[in-house]
Amino acid sequence: MITEDRVCFGGVHTRRLAVAGDETPIALLHGFADGADTWRAVLAEFDAAGRAAFAVDMPGFGHADRRKPGPILPQLDAFIDAAIADTGPVILMGNSLGACVSVRAAARGSSNVRGAIAVDEPTLASHWLMRLSRGRSDPFRVLERRMPIPKRLYHRAIRGTFARLLYADPAQADPGVLARFTVQASDPSQTRKMLGDARAVALETAGGYDSEHVRCPLLVIHGRKDRIIPVHASERLHESVPTSTLVVLPRSGHCPQLDDPSGLARHVLRFLEMGEK
Repeated sequence: MITEDRVCFGGVHTRRLAVAGDETPIALLHGFADGADTWRAVLAEFDAAGRAAFAVDMPGFGHADRRKPGPILPQLDAFIDAAIADTGPVILMGNSLGACVSVRAAARGSSNVRGAIAVDEPTLASHWLMRLSRGRSDPFRVLERRMPIPKRLYHRAIRGTFARLLYADPAQADPGVLARFTVQASDPSQTRKMLGDARAVALETAGGYDSEHVRCPLLVIHGRKDRIIPVHASERLHESVPTSTLVVLPRSGHCPQLDDPSGLARHVLRFLEMGEK
């Protein structure tokens, strides 16, 4: 059974979803503009397997406190460090932005990080979208102009865009998931802010990782049909940590936890079982 409560890590009040079980708990970190709810189906799989796990909303997302002004990644890093100091040893598992935060935490070498699982990691991508985001000019400034788009048409376009970005097959998109994302981009000004924050993260991570400092077991997973981040980003992470394991999911997109939660959980549990023998 998934339980829900309020917790505070490093002064940030947030929501936690959890399942009870054995072994070192898996701490699940969501992607950009997402929240802990994205992991519900995976949490159910871990619950069925008897594996302890919990998911939290990171600062500025979901039901967590807002972030403070200034750089984003240092705030997320401090939040995760406080969380694992409070909860004790964990396996960090993150999707997209959560994968970035997980690998950064592993590279800091805390003894409480017993392993890391990076799902569709974005930082090492070098495709056109990342180059555009990290360019000198802001490509999203066009959204500051007034655009006479009917609200119904705008919302339909936003829902369709999220369906294509999150899922391998947009036709299989969960309406509840799309609603959760769409409400954050209900008008062009909100969309502009969301994309501006995403660009800020891209700029903050332009230097990549100190991956040579990752000493804990690392599983790198990527959806072959990811339309946001190509597989080469995870391949580069895998190559930079020779002891890591790479798994490419042929039928998943940017969020395997939405496309194939049972398959994702199966790969994770198999990896952890091998390391815990």
